[in-house]
Amino acid sequence: MEPISTALMAVQAASSAIKFVKERVNDVESVSQLSDQLSTIFAARQKINEERNKQASVGVDIKLTSSIDAVLAAKDLEFELQQISTLINLRWPKPANQPSTWQEILNHHAEAVKKQKEQIAAQKREAARKAAEFNEALKNAAIVGAVIAITIALFAFLFVAMAEGREEPINL
Repeated sequence: MEPISTALMAVQAASSAIKFVKERVNDVESVSQLSDQLSTIFAARQKINEERNKQASVGVDIKLTSSIDAVLAAKDLEFELQQISTLINLRWPKPANQPSTWQEILNHHAEAVKKQKEQIAAQKREAARKAAEFNEALKNAAIVGAVIAITIALFAFLFVAMAEGREEPINL
């Protein structure tokens, strides 16, 4: 899929989630009822930033308009997130000495992203360990197979030599 269409799909998903959050923030009983939409917004922001970074690293073939569109989409999304953070903090205020509700959401999201990255890294390490074990087992099997083949070849040579030695008549 083209980067621009992927970014556009992310923007569309974020737009509908933003609209839902803005319309429903005063109707819901807890922030958890907005979690799916907030996750969609965060995922869209990540996708837009990834596409923008890809475009920046591609080189000279990028159209100026697509770069501008990516930057503007990211800016618009950040503006909308700022508005949502204000709405959420107004709806669920916290005492001054505690992190705001929005900051708690960001902290929770960052922790979830960190755990996901750690899990992916652990899966990669486990896959690498299993691949190394498989390669070691394969190497050991090859060595054992070679030893068995050489042993069989030596026994075959020995039997052939013994058989040739018996064919000669014994002259006394």
